[in-house]
Amino acid sequence: MMSKILLLVEGEKTEKELFQRLYQLYEEDNLEIEIISYKTNIYAFYNGLKKRFKTDTEKIEYKAVDLALLLNDHLKLKGVRQYSDSDFIEKILVFDFDPHDSNYSENILIELMENFSNSTDIGKLYLNYPMIESFKDMESLEDENFMSSNFSKSMLVKNGYKQHIHQQSLKNKINRIDKIDKETARKLIDLHQQKLEFITKLSTSTSKKYLHLCQKQCKKLSEEGLIWVINTSILHLFDEYGVLKGDDTICHL
Repeated sequence: MMSKILLLVEGEKTEKELFQRLYQLYEEDNLEIEIISYKTNIYAFYNGLKKRFKTDTEKIEYKAVDLALLLNDHLKLKGVRQYSDSDFIEKILVFDFDPHDSNYSENILIELMENFSNSTDIGKLYLNYPMIESFKDMESLEDENFMSSNFSKSMLVKNGYKQHIHQQSLKNKINRIDKIDKETARKLIDLHQQKLEFITKLSTSTSKKYLHLCQKQCKKLSEEGLIWVINTSILHLFDEYGVLKGDDTICHL
């Protein structure tokens, strides 16, 4: 039976292009991925959850969360086009940190990270700091400064971060997603995995590492106005399927 994985992403372009390419590089015949764009940010996602699954106390009842129902509501799907929870054996969520958003809330982010922690349950959330383009925010694949690289909140105003990424991609030659090969993809995953360990001081096997990262990022933003550059979404290929350092295919761990 074909295994179907839901990859719920924030944007309509970069996220889809990136993950279609990564899965193209590693995909096996027994794996089917469905990439769906939510078309809005993490805070709108939270509000959608609250509207659909809130309790009498106005809190989200996470045990009742069904992403398929939420998608049917949000995308206004009807009839035979509607999704069902049984359609997906795994659910990966990819959203941006976006600290410059007027709705930014440390409490909301921590709550979501605490509850969306299992891809075979209601889903597993991966936040990108500051956004999806951070996967290529480095001078080169051998950039010694990448482990400590950060950005200021002010860089995100008026597309300042995306302009920065454009300049970086010209230097590191990762300006076209469709030209990323398996060696480059493996190196990118490895670099961000190393940075996750560098920031959190936790091993890759620790289940709370992404929650811990989010807490540290929120604290750094509050105290210094800075955030470490790191893309966690590409790490789901390592977490869920063991893709890293020499693996040529995706396989369930």
